[in-house]
Amino acid sequence: MKIKLLSILIASCLLVGCITKTVPPTNIYTISPQWNDPHSLKADINNVFTLKLNPIRASRELKGTEILYTDNFYSQNSYAYSRWNDTPIKLLQTFFHIAIEEMSLYKAVIPSISVSKPDFILESTLLQLTQQLQKEGRSTGIIRIRFYLIDNKSREVLATKEFFSTAPVNNQNAKGAVEAINTAVVDVANKLVAWLAENDPSQ
Repeated sequence: MKIKLLSILIASCLLVGCITKTVPPTNIYTISPQWNDPHSLKADINNVFTLKLNPIRASRELKGTEILYTDNFYSQNSYAYSRWNDTPIKLLQTFFHIAIEEMSLYKAVIPSISVSKPDFILESTLLQLTQQLQKEGRSTGIIRIRFYLIDNKSREVLATKEFFSTAPVNNQNAKGAVEAINTAVVDVANKLVAWLAENDPSQ
């Protein structure tokens, strides 16, 4: 009996070892695009107001770390061995925060966890962040997000805008999808800061 149990244990260990060797390592990616020339985007505005970025809202699938891809038949899946290094809503939160700070539109851009009371609040809802599969083996990286600029004193919505951007995926894999999504995120960030400049509260 002991010999039989020992044989089963050895066989199980060998089987586990074989399975482990066949599983590829997980690739970790982030949303951290490089600005071509961030200083050229700075606004010439002497603003005394502060802005707080509230946490980005999103549906459940966008609150995980999966890198998603969808097709034209409403099917949604994720890459098995590739992940974001944090949830997309947190990665985007940090990136948009930095992008707005670079523009110097406000005296200070306050994180959501700050106890200080801002003059204005920027709320947002992430609607889409995915690789969209198309015909003939092509695909695009997509981001769709809506922003709400709110007067913190009156609680009035001063302006709202939905931004949508796409970028072609050059390599049809997780890395190619991440590169395209990063490009689309930069485009949305540029549009966001331009929109905030148009709605400059100091004017």
